[in-house]
Amino acid sequence: MKPPSFPARSLLLLLIWSYTSWSLAATGKVKLEGVNGEVRKSIEAWLSLDDEPCDAPRWRLRSRLAQAEDEIRHALQAFGYYAPTLTQQLNDTTQGECWSAVFTIRPGRRVHLRSIDIALEGEGRDDEAFRQLIAKAPLHQGDPLRHDRYDRVRDSLSHLAAERGYFQARFTRRELRVDPQAASADVHLHFDTGARFRIGDIQIEQDALNADLLERYLEFHTGELYNRKALTDTSRALSGSGYFSRVLVEPLIDDAQAARVPIRLSASPADRHRYSASVGYTTDTGPRTGLGYRNQRINAQGHQFSSELSLSSVISKLTLGYSIPLEKPLTDRLKFEAGFKHEATDSYRADTSAVSATWTHMRANQWLEERSLQASREEYKIGDESPTASLLLMPGIGWTRTIADERLYPRRGLRLGVSGRGSAQQLLSDVSFLQLMTEAKGVLGLPWRSRLIGRVNGGVSVMDRFDELPVSVRFFAGGDTSVRGYSYKSLGPKNADGAVEGGRNLLTGSLELEHLFAPKWALAVFVDSGNAFNGTDINPNTGIGIGVRWRSPVGPIRLDIAHPLDKDGDPVRLHFVMGPDL
Repeated sequence: MKPPSFPARSLLLLLIWSYTSWSLAATGKVKLEGVNGEVRKSIEAWLSLDDEPCDAPRWRLRSRLAQAEDEIRHALQAFGYYAPTLTQQLNDTTQGECWSAVFTIRPGRRVHLRSIDIALEGEGRDDEAFRQLIAKAPLHQGDPLRHDRYDRVRDSLSHLAAERGYFQARFTRRELRVDPQAASADVHLHFDTGARFRIGDIQIEQDALNADLLERYLEFHTGELYNRKALTDTSRALSGSGYFSRVLVEPLIDDAQAARVPIRLSASPADRHRYSASVGYTTDTGPRTGLGYRNQRINAQGHQFSSELSLSSVISKLTLGYSIPLEKPLTDRLKFEAGFKHEATDSYRADTSAVSATWTHMRANQWLEERSLQASREEYKIGDESPTASLLLMPGIGWTRTIADERLYPRRGLRLGVSGRGSAQQLLSDVSFLQLMTEAKGVLGLPWRSRLIGRVNGGVSVMDRFDELPVSVRFFAGGDTSVRGYSYKSLGPKNADGAVEGGRNLLTGSLELEHLFAPKWALAVFVDSGNAFNGTDINPNTGIGIGVRWRSPVGPIRLDIAHPLDKDGDPVRLHFVMGPDL
C-alpha cells in the first residue's frame, strides 16, 4: 500500500493533534443554584473545580469538591453571608460523558453594618481631601456588609496619604468585627496621618534646556506642601513637550528630613530631528498624503521649527512654523507661520499665501486665549466668475474652554468657543469687515451606556460689500463636521449662475444619540441642520443618518451614512471622521 503523500500525512497529524488537544482541554461543568448577580460571579471567580478535566480520577474530584465548598463560603462571606447552607451532587463520567457538579446554595441571613467608626488623627484631620473621602465612603449604618467596600475605604486612606505627602501615616486601629449570630458587623478604622511633608531641595539632572525654561514647567516648588499630582503633571508636561525622550520625577522619601522631602527630576533629551509621513482619508477632503519635519529643540531656550506638506484633491497646503515657549510653556506660546494653501471645493477654487503670528495664553479662569495677526493674499474663483485677488491684514482674537470628565471618551463634557476677526481698508486691506464666530458642543451621559451629543456653530459678518470678501472668510455649510448628508462647503447662498458663493452668516446644529453595544463599539443616530445665509432667512438644510463608532486607542473613529432631506442633495452620503469628541 502506498503511504500518504506529505500533505495528506500532515493533515492527518493535524486532525489527531486537534482532537487530542480538545480532549485534554475539555473540562467538567459546575452548576450553581440559588444565587445570581454579583454573588454568582464572585463564586465563579473563586471556584477552581471547573478547571478539572473530564478524565480526572474520582478521588481527585472528591478532594476538589470539598475545596469548592470552602471557596463558595469564602465568596459568600465577601457579600456578608456568613451562615449559608450548601448541598452538592457530583455526577461521575459515564459512557464517555464528562463529569458535572451541582451546588445548591441557600445564602442565609445577611450581615449588616451595625456601627461605622472612622477617625482621623494628625494633620490630616484638617485636610479637606480626607474629609471628602470619608464623607463619600460607601459604608453606612444599616447597609449590607460587603468586604470589597471596606477594603476600598481602608486602601483609599493609605493611597490618599501617600498622594498628599503624609509619609508617616499609619493605622492605629483597623478592624472589621463580624458577629455571625447577630448578623451584624462593626467597622473600626483609626488613621493617624502624622505630619504632612513639604517639598525640599529639587535636584534637576538634564542638559537639554536652560534652567530657567525647565523650571517654568515645574508644578511644584521648594517649601510647598507635597502633592504627588503636581509631580505627575510636571512629568506629563515635560514628556509631551518634545524636548525629552524619558522623564522621571520622583520623591526621595528615604532622604526626607524635618518633614521635607527632596525631589529628583532626571530627563534624557529626545532626538532633535523628527520626520513623519502620513496617509489618511476623510469624506470632506478625500485621500490625502502628508510629509513633515520638526526640529524639536533648535536651542536651549526651547525654540522649535516645523514644516508640513499635505496633499489631497480638495485641500493641499505647505506650512512652515517657528514656535517660542513663553512664561507658562505648557500652554503659552508665540508662533510664527508662513504657508500656501490650494483649495478646490464644489463651490470655488482658491489659492492663498499667508504669514501670521499667534500668541497663545492660558488665563487664570482656564480659558485659552489666542491673539493673532495674519497677512494674506488670496486669488479665488467662484463657479464661472472671473478670478479675483484680495489682500488682507487681519487681526483676530478668540477664547476656548473644554471641561470633561475624560479627554478621549467623555461621559460628561462641554466645549465652548468664541472668536472674532476683521480687517480695514485703512490698514493695508482691500476690504473692510468684522466677523464674530461661536461654537458649543456638549456630551451628556445617559443610562444604558448611552450618550447624547449636541453641537451648535454660528457666525455673523458686518461689511458694506459682501462680493469683495474673499471666500476663505465667507461662511459655508455642509460636510463631516457641519451638516452631514451634504458635501464639504456645498451649502450657502448662490450667485446668479447657481454656484454656491457663501454667506454673511452661519448657523448649524447637530443632535446625536449614541449607544455602546460592545466594549469598544457604539451605534449612533443623528440629525444635522443649518445653513450659511444672508440677512435673516436661514432656509436650513437637514440631514439624518446612522453611524458606527470605534473607540480606538488614539480616539474615536466615526463612520456615518447620512441622507439629506432636501432633494438637491445626494440620496446617501458617507462620512468618515477621526478625532476627539470635544
